[in-house]
Amino acid sequence: MNRITRRRERGAISATDLSQEVSTRVLKSLALAETKRVARIHTAPVRSLAIDPVQNRYLLSTGSDMSIQLFDLETSERVSGGPHQIAPLSHVAAGSGHTRLVSAVEWYPVDSGMFSTSSFDHTLRVWDTATMAEACQFDLESRIYCHRMSPTGAHALIAAANESAYVRLCDLRMASAVQQLFAHQGGGGTAVAWSPHQPYALATGGADGMLKLWDIRQSGSCIATFGQSPQFSQTESKDMDSAMAAHAGSIKSIQFSKLANAIVSSGSDKHARVWRADADGLSSSALLAEFLVESNSPEEGTVEPSLTSADDGTVMSEAIFYPSGNGTISAIELTTGRCIAVLHGHFAPVTCVEWRTRHMELYSGGADSNILVWCPPAAEILSDEQVASRADSWSDSEGN
Repeated sequence: MNRITRRRERGAISATDLSQEVSTRVLKSLALAETKRVARIHTAPVRSLAIDPVQNRYLLSTGSDMSIQLFDLETSERVSGGPHQIAPLSHVAAGSGHTRLVSAVEWYPVDSGMFSTSSFDHTLRVWDTATMAEACQFDLESRIYCHRMSPTGAHALIAAANESAYVRLCDLRMASAVQQLFAHQGGGGTAVAWSPHQPYALATGGADGMLKLWDIRQSGSCIATFGQSPQFSQTESKDMDSAMAAHAGSIKSIQFSKLANAIVSSGSDKHARVWRADADGLSSSALLAEFLVESNSPEEGTVEPSLTSADDGTVMSEAIFYPSGNGTISAIELTTGRCIAVLHGHFAPVTCVEWRTRHMELYSGGADSNILVWCPPAAEILSDEQVASRADSWSDSEGN
């Protein structure tokens, strides 16, 4: 690090290059946290994680055990000289809310007093955070794989991808489903994402491998379809439909990049692709990059990657953390597809990850029922016992 700082002082590299190099080195250094742990509460695979976007303090988790857990990441208790343990602040017990696995959880974007969940029990539910009581419920009559609210907070619509061919839009103000988009056939919708720039731009993905962009103010056909470009496609298209598809299999995740004006999609074909989207979020063009991923999940449904934030200093670049079926997490440079680091810690497929903005922390959930914490070692203050334990492990490794 001192060498690159001296190069900047001599003018040998630009401020942009310095920022990129520092960001890359921090991400490369991520390791399992030694000073804090999240209590193992779930009794089945963790399916979804969400950190509130207002204070970046509260973590919600859901799982195949049908429970919903709420953690205060600033409140922990020291356990017998070891790491601090973060126990649940509150919860919705299994069976007292959803009756099947809870596939996704999402905070209300401008107020941590409310959040929403969706489930294979066909319902989308809205909850009061203070009481963990249900405020309203939408019955969409089919399994729901994913739901999202606009991060802009410009409207109260929740988009839900479900087994039917229609992506449903539910209005919190009216407590009813007010609009549907005929989006995906042959298995229905599997993933949705709102643009962070344009409140009415919605991307949808389906079991048909199609990735579509919609302006929900317009009825009828979508405004853009993302298809594989010949130079990136690894298999020849057999017909026009496959040529138009973004993936040769079900789409597992969709995310909008805030910095690169791009949409990131991944599929069951074990590919993730980065597509250019114009700043208005309502038009698109070429494929920017692609990379291989292990997208297997323990049960049918989506996976949840997470992007780094400009608030953490990644001003000119962005990285995506991708959960893998082999129990690892890959940190990948978004615009190039270059793998920065691979994190090892889970003992089963990783299903979801969540970056904690302004804290340089990553939280991951897996089929092993664990929620793990990752951070740069330099950011941790170790106890005397932990320092001694680390020294002992180094001595053992040197002796071998």
